[in-house]
Amino acid sequence: MATDQEKLSYEVYIAVPPNKVWEALTDGSITKHYFYGARVESKFVKGTPIAYLGDGDFRLLEGKILEAEPGKRLVTTFRALWDDSVTKDAPSRVSWEISPAGEATKLTITHDGFKNARASFEQSAGGWPVILSSLKTYLETGKALKIN
Repeated sequence: MATDQEKLSYEVYIAVPPNKVWEALTDGSITKHYFYGARVESKFVKGTPIAYLGDGDFRLLEGKILEAEPGKRLVTTFRALWDDSVTKDAPSRVSWEISPAGEATKLTITHDGFKNARASFEQSAGGWPVILSSLKTYLETGKALKIN
């Protein structure tokens, strides 16, 4: 079982300004290009819900906005729903940190707070590199990353 001390952390540098990264994180018409075809829905205000919806409004994950500082920081709870093995796991937390880096943007994601969430931890560890690589590719080229 995953413990509360386990965390996933990734950094990526993207050749676009911070506001473009924020837009890509918060606009469902963009997330569908890099987040496994899912569109994000939220008001991005502290306390409001957030969900990633796939085809037919299938909920891949849901949570609540804990912090939202446009262009800088987004923190949410994260309840995985994409298959039966993860739906039993307790929610965790995802933090997106956006900072300027010369003519690029440094994006850091930290996924932590795994309490008795082994399946969510293991599947997220495999999913985040794909999502971040796809986000970078999409923002820099305008084309979705084709993995399979």
